[in-house]
Amino acid sequence: MKFEQKKISPTETMFYFSNSLPILGTFYCDLEVLPQHPLLKSVFQSNLAESLMLTSDFIYINSLNSENTEDLELITVAEIDDFLSSTSSQYIADESYPEVKIKLLLKTVIAPFLRRDGGDIELISYNNGEIKVHFLGKCEGCPYANQTLKNHVEKNLIHYMPQIKEVLLV
Repeated sequence: MKFEQKKISPTETMFYFSNSLPILGTFYCDLEVLPQHPLLKSVFQSNLAESLMLTSDFIYINSLNSENTEDLELITVAEIDDFLSSTSSQYIADESYPEVKIKLLLKTVIAPFLRRDGGDIELISYNNGEIKVHFLGKCEGCPYANQTLKNHVEKNLIHYMPQIKEVLLV
């Protein structure tokens, strides 16, 4: 499988997959949350990652420090190849740690889209499948804010976290 690598910061990298992985939902782990997906377990065993997030379309990796980032990236690529050659079943993520997942999705998937036009987004709250967000910068008060909210923000968040039912702008 081919994938595109994108640097977010000196310690953060995203790998976008050319074909979707057999995953429903979003998997997450960090130094306190144990990995619940075999690919994340394999990458996390390197002891180089601070946090990881896996969806059907990408894996987000955050290394413990910038000196480890390249090694973690190489390990991640190798583990993706190993995982793809050995799996045929679909994995379903549990609904734990929704706010952490939402914040990472806003940062990695939603905000880059909004920043192209001088905007940004912040999470206000999450409760029983309902998310409240606030647009910042040029997005705040934009006449297309509701359209962006429904067509980009809500659509992507529901795609990666099926437990989300609605996203509201406050």
